[in-house]
Amino acid sequence: MRRYLATLHKRSDSHKKNFALLASGGVTLSIFAIWLFVNYGQAPVVAEADAAPSLAAVHEVGPLQSLGESLSSSWDALTESFKGLTGALKTGADLEKGYEEMKAKSLNQY
Repeated sequence: MRRYLATLHKRSDSHKKNFALLASGGVTLSIFAIWLFVNYGQAPVVAEADAAPSLAAVHEVGPLQSLGESLSSSWDALTESFKGLTGALKTGADLEKGYEEMKAKSLNQY
């Protein structure tokens, strides 16, 4: 490995970029794996025996489930915004009239 790293500066630019991509991807993947294990790799927290029965176990949402719900809600919001935009354009928003009113008001103020 030391020999490879010592000769890396002599290799082509594309080879250097591929090595950088592989190295950064490996570091990122290892950090993500450690984070995933620390946050979601443990058993659920169990309450003590004398606590209320409704608090017997805590259910945590997994990272992939959270990501899926986030993407789903973002997609729903985006489609609603797009529907509102197309609805406004279909109702015949009078852009020319609005422009003339805005132009007249701005010229009167300045």
